[in-house]
Amino acid sequence: MSTSQKQVSEFLGELKKLIAQKRFFFVPRLETNKSVLSLGLTIENAIQELLNLSVINYSAGPQQDRNMSSENIWIFGKEINGCEVYIKLKIFSVNGIQYGKCISFHEAEFAMKYPFPP
Repeated sequence: MSTSQKQVSEFLGELKKLIAQKRFFFVPRLETNKSVLSLGLTIENAIQELLNLSVINYSAGPQQDRNMSSENIWIFGKEINGCEVYIKLKIFSVNGIQYGKCISFHEAEFAMKYPFPP
């Protein structure tokens, strides 16, 4: 089953609501922290980049999270300061309350594909 632009848009809408509600966080990974710094960003800047994601930035997903089989991950890419950035996101629930998180935010290690060009 392929993912529609509507599904991507709905995911991004939900994610952006969670960011606005302060129910969002970056997974504290060394690679992400290094990448944010090397791009000349702060976490706040990186969150702003996430708020600016659109359907054209979609690359893949939803895919089953290999660490939490009941949850899905979504992959996006975005050029930031001349660098293509690989962004892995998810929405999950704890006790019925939804949260969003950024699992990866780093320079893409391979050429990314974007099925919904502008």
